[in-house]
Amino acid sequence: MIYKDFALIIKNKRISMGLTQKDVRLKLGICQSKYSKIESGIQEPSFNELQVLARILNLDLTLILKIKEPIKSNKFFD
Repeated sequence: MIYKDFALIIKNKRISMGLTQKDVRLKLGICQSKYSKIESGIQEPSFNELQVLARILNLDLTLILKIKEPIKSNKFFD
């Protein structure tokens, strides 16, 4: 997985759902700085955090885990 692309996916999906970083991080049970780093692609989420993020944001985890090349479409943002 390319983490910068993953970060873009979760940020855009969060925004499209009308959620704040605080909303998501509270559901994840992590601090603001860690969530901010995950969403900016600086820090990789743990697998458990990844699973919870996928559930919160209604994302298909199997598609996210298959990201190997930079994303060129918006298929993840619908």
